[in-house]
Amino acid sequence: MLAFFIVVSPSGVRAGVIATDTVWQGEVRVAEDVLVPEGITLTIKPGTVIRVVSAESTKTDPEYVSPLTEITVRGSLKVEGTTTSPVEFAGEEKKAGSWAGIVVDHGSATLAGCQIAHAETAIHVFDGNLRLNDSTIGENRYGVVAQGEKSGISVENSRIADNDYGLFSLQGAHVATTASVVRGNRKKDVYSAPGKEYRPEVFPAVVGEPPVGRTYGDEVVRGDTVWQGRVEVGGIVRVPEGSRLIVMPGTIVEFSKKDTNGDGIGENGLLIQGRLIAKGTREHPIIFRSAAKGKRMGDWDAINIMNSAGAQNLIEYCRIEHAYRGLHFHFSAVVVQQSVLMNNYRGIQFQESSVDIKGNRLYANKSGVQGRDSDITFSDNVIADNYVGANFFRTNIIGRGNRIVGNWKEGMRVREGVSSLQENLFDGNRYGLMVADTYYGDYSRNGITNNLETGLSLKNVDNVEIQGNVVAANGINGLNVQDSRAIIKGNQIADNGERGMGVISFDGVITENNFIANGLYAIDLDGPKDVSAPSNWWGGGDVDTVLLDRKDDPSRGRVVYEKTGDGPYPFAWPLRSVSTDTTWRGVINVTTAVTVLPGAVLTVAPGTKVVFSPGTGLAVKGRIIAKGRDDGKILFTSSQRTGASDWDEILLEYATGSEIAHAVFEYATWGIHCHFTNLSISDSYFKQNYGGMRFRSGPVQVSRSVFEGNVIGIRAYRGNAVIRENIITKNETGIFVREQGGGLTITRNNIFDNSNYNIRVGDFNNEDIDAKGNWWGAGDPLQTIFDGRNEPGIGNVLFEPPLKEPVKPGGRDLS
Repeated sequence: MLAFFIVVSPSGVRAGVIATDTVWQGEVRVAEDVLVPEGITLTIKPGTVIRVVSAESTKTDPEYVSPLTEITVRGSLKVEGTTTSPVEFAGEEKKAGSWAGIVVDHGSATLAGCQIAHAETAIHVFDGNLRLNDSTIGENRYGVVAQGEKSGISVENSRIADNDYGLFSLQGAHVATTASVVRGNRKKDVYSAPGKEYRPEVFPAVVGEPPVGRTYGDEVVRGDTVWQGRVEVGGIVRVPEGSRLIVMPGTIVEFSKKDTNGDGIGENGLLIQGRLIAKGTREHPIIFRSAAKGKRMGDWDAINIMNSAGAQNLIEYCRIEHAYRGLHFHFSAVVVQQSVLMNNYRGIQFQESSVDIKGNRLYANKSGVQGRDSDITFSDNVIADNYVGANFFRTNIIGRGNRIVGNWKEGMRVREGVSSLQENLFDGNRYGLMVADTYYGDYSRNGITNNLETGLSLKNVDNVEIQGNVVAANGINGLNVQDSRAIIKGNQIADNGERGMGVISFDGVITENNFIANGLYAIDLDGPKDVSAPSNWWGGGDVDTVLLDRKDDPSRGRVVYEKTGDGPYPFAWPLRSVSTDTTWRGVINVTTAVTVLPGAVLTVAPGTKVVFSPGTGLAVKGRIIAKGRDDGKILFTSSQRTGASDWDEILLEYATGSEIAHAVFEYATWGIHCHFTNLSISDSYFKQNYGGMRFRSGPVQVSRSVFEGNVIGIRAYRGNAVIRENIITKNETGIFVREQGGGLTITRNNIFDNSNYNIRVGDFNNEDIDAKGNWWGAGDPLQTIFDGRNEPGIGNVLFEPPLKEPVKPGGRDLS
């Protein structure tokens, strides 16, 4: 719960929640977090000096965004310094990162004539407004960071210099600078990255709302108590040891707001010391929410479960909203599954507990989940659009199949303890996965992609394995490594904005990784100790050009890279779905069926080889762009290479805007199978498949491609397509028109030497097919066509006039 605003001593030690409009002046020492709530103004007079004490605990209350001491503004902050009498904010330790800084969280701040130093982020704006005038921001890790489309930042006649990073604009923040200096920051002056909102699907809410059937104040319920219908809680309801509260499907539990200390946080809630069984269904979830008409985050306290470790508490198919902490438990055994926690200060918080969190959606909270000193199974959850996704301290955690996406700070932070994370997606967060002070960890087969700054950060870790991950398209660095010992092996480290890896100090081995198309360097070694990196693929070309080490700066160590790979190492794609924009490069092994989800684009780079294991394939419900080059064809092939149907197919469903060019498809059941998709295929080769391609609807364009050695070259079913300037030969059937072939235009192709028919019309096709102007090889075209002339009642192939010689599109002989 929020602390009171207090003056600890006459010398001006101040901390807590500011409950009324307040003025600071003179000497102010901030020993704990300070919060300026909505509707309150903190004014700081000229010449005031604010000294901030470093935090001494790891506690992070839900209303704050950092474990460091911070000044959070949800109301208004007015700093009235002048050039002759400035206001000074500084950490007592006088070291960058010793306090969090000023956090403007949906509030407003006008800072004039101030100096801010020694913070993690001097000013951090979340969907708020900042006007900074005549000020100096220096000796911080970050100067000014603005996040969110609702953020408006004006920097006038100010200096942001001598920080690690200067001015950052993320997730659509609006930033304007006038007569200001942003330079001389050690790592980066200015950086901007757009964001993407992730809204996971949630099950539908209850239709209709019954009248309030039961009302509770501060009271104790004993024995077995069943709640159903609509229940209103106007106090703290306690379920003592030995008792159970059972909440039936479809029940609505509403909490009225009581705020006796004026901190803006409601105090009503549940205290479970016995056992809670809240088991809804998908169709009839249980809802815990605010009773207020204008429902807001923090209107009520929490579902508190304390000292309930004898039997498991169950929260299933529940929706928990508007709380300070949706679920809060200590010394308890709890299962949370298939539930939605949204618009809370913190979704889930726990310690000293045994926890199974599975299949939940936690989004639009200040903090998704925080746990410590516990044993955790964490699987198949979606943690999206929170300020902070997940934070685990001194835990034993097994995490698999989670999607941790679009969180405004870190997606997941793991500190101390033992952690094993596999097949998770960390995408679109500011920082993907941060691991610190950990003595053992296994992080394998994860997707760490599209994070705005850094994908994976390792700091002071030992005995850690980083294997088989895709670390790609992160804004600045794929990996940051400091004071760590690890095995970093078999990862795909590609398309990161500046560096594949930034290394300060590392003791271990970096081997059999693919470093491909990272912006500045594959590895930037910024420390004096050598790093062992044998047998990696560096993307081709001169290795020294993608490494920054002693050869460039004598003060740095050397990246020892002997035994470089001859080509890209085969990389097994780690996830079953592609849910965000993704690029495949090198050699990609598909060992289980992969789906490109709606809204995602899979780009396959020129020269890529995609190898499918038996029975696997690719389903595209978003979009695929596979555009090779004449000198860099894309190959879709089999791991066995024994014959047709070694692997399944590439299936496109409603994958409008997909493009395939200069690609080879071989050994598939169907190379391409598309439904209801606007698809362009050009300059490609389909060979030794059961079928080259089949499609329904369209529109489809197939041009300058070869279909050879398949059982069926092309099959159309109720299709709308233009098939032009292709070679279709040495198949059993060149083109099979199953039904409704009137939407096809087949022209200027070389269709010849197919062993059964060049074109066969299906028994249910009663429409004529436009196939004028093709070359059919030697002899009579009718002898190679099966249509209504062979079987009355089906359509005819309109082939006249035929071409007298093969087509040579672009001057190239396709025959």
